[in-house]
Amino acid sequence: MIKLALKNSNCKYYIQERCFTIIDGKDSIKHLNRIVTSDITSIKDFESVESLICEANGKIIDGLEINKISGQILVISSPGRNEDVRKVFSSGIHWNEDVKIMNADNALDEISIFSEGEKDIEQILDIKIENQNGKQWKENENYYFQSLQMKKDCQVNILIPSNEVRNFTSMIEKRGVLLSNKEIWDSHRIENGILSNVEFTSKFLPSEIGLDNIVDLKKGCYPGQEIHARLESRGQTTKKIVRYYSKETLKLGDYRSDSGRKVKITSSSRKKGFAILNNKEPGKISLDGVGKITIEGL
Repeated sequence: MIKLALKNSNCKYYIQERCFTIIDGKDSIKHLNRIVTSDITSIKDFESVESLICEANGKIIDGLEINKISGQILVISSPGRNEDVRKVFSSGIHWNEDVKIMNADNALDEISIFSEGEKDIEQILDIKIENQNGKQWKENENYYFQSLQMKKDCQVNILIPSNEVRNFTSMIEKRGVLLSNKEIWDSHRIENGILSNVEFTSKFLPSEIGLDNIVDLKKGCYPGQEIHARLESRGQTTKKIVRYYSKETLKLGDYRSDSGRKVKITSSSRKKGFAILNNKEPGKISLDGVGKITIEGL
């Protein structure tokens, strides 16, 4: 039976742009573990692990979400980089290893539902949200869902077959969920510290965008590991990612601060966004042509 729409529901949904790759075979985890920055050797069924693939110089090629679902490895990555990412996955497979790389871009979609509180989402989806911090998928009829621990809001991600998206979105709209445009989604993710495809694919070092926590220097070699280890031992990272607030919505791109240092705006929505800048910049700085911005850590 279709539920009535919630009154004054603050829930919104956003259909993500994602690339999907299935890695199958008995040696798939061992092979992938040689490529990514996280140790996935102990990944459990329905578990989700954040990771990166990097160039030999240590800079990020893309951010990944590695999921084990029903024995297969599903990797979610940024749009527009699907062939580059799958080329990396296909490289270095030993002649005697059982590893298959499969394109699933047209088979799956990811939908994010977000709200100020979890109660509305629980009622709309008829689920119980447990604080999993995005590390566990749960099965519900014809889709999987995971709840994320957010700084300011509640978010549930839905992994669903592409041919079921229309029915699913029609159902949640009847229950009071509104389709979000990109501006609203960007505002939500900026407030909650969720990085975009721009931050992942602009060739930053992991430490420059606050991702040291998904770089495991003890797991063994992977592309870029030597550079990451050297930077950690010498403490030579000079850049950091911050959230900024301004008096106007800023365009993406490069600016100069009043100290003459480069500031790169990578995300922007509703007078706030993400910027990459020098560690020495203070809490308030002036940018050429746009006035002052206030900055804070993510």
